[in-house]
Amino acid sequence: MQSYEPITHDLGAAVLRPLRPENATKLGEALATMPPWSVIGWPAGRLIRGFERDLPSVRRFEVLAEGELAGIVIIQEPFLHGPYLQLLAILPAFQGRRLGQCILEWMEEQALAEEARQLWLCVSTFNTRARAFYERFGFEAVAVLEKLASDRSDELFMRKRLSYGPPGL
Repeated sequence: MQSYEPITHDLGAAVLRPLRPENATKLGEALATMPPWSVIGWPAGRLIRGFERDLPSVRRFEVLAEGELAGIVIIQEPFLHGPYLQLLAILPAFQGRRLGQCILEWMEEQALAEEARQLWLCVSTFNTRARAFYERFGFEAVAVLEKLASDRSDELFMRKRLSYGPPGL
């Protein structure tokens, strides 16, 4: 079975299911009003188009909590010897319920099952809350990518090492 298979995944606190078009629109409109997207000026239409773009290596899931739309997660795999978390966004009404942690744990479990060496993501330098969340989960900044998503901010390229391989390799 392929990692991050586009099926429904019950993670306990959260359920992930393939992103539905009507929810891509709802999520794009909601995220455009939230940092970091509101800060860098990304409009809803741009987000929605990104959610709808068909790329074979990208899996898009809507996040449900207690049966309600709670967020979105987008994972690209393969990437650099492990999956790349393109987007993890939990709507404000559902934040603080450990949904993000539950999703990262699932992502890591899937990556380990595929013998991935690391997990990857980018976070805006001004998004200190998200950066702290990822650091608590074991991610470390490995590079600053200047003006990647917007001329208004830089991005931190972050990695969580999962494996170093056998000694001598």
